[in-house]
Amino acid sequence: MNNKPLTQKERLCRVLSQGRFLTLFEIQQECFERFGVHDSECALSARWRELPDSSKQKRRREKCRAWEYRLVA
Repeated sequence: MNNKPLTQKERLCRVLSQGRFLTLFEIQQECFERFGVHDSECALSARWRELPDSSKQKRRREKCRAWEYRLVA
C-alpha cells in the first residue's frame, strides 16, 4: 500500500472531481475534513490556475457572488 501523502494539487482535484461547484472556502473545508490538511484559499487558487483549462469550469454563485469551481471529465 502506498502511504505517500497527496499533494495539494491532488487533493484539489479529488475534491473538485465530484461534479459539484464549490467556493474556495468550501474546497478548503472539504480538504480539511477529507484529508486532515489545512490548505489556504490562496494556495488552492494557485493550484487551480495550474490545471489544464479544458477540464476547468468556473462561475459566479448568485447568492453571494463568490467564484465557484469544479472539474469535468
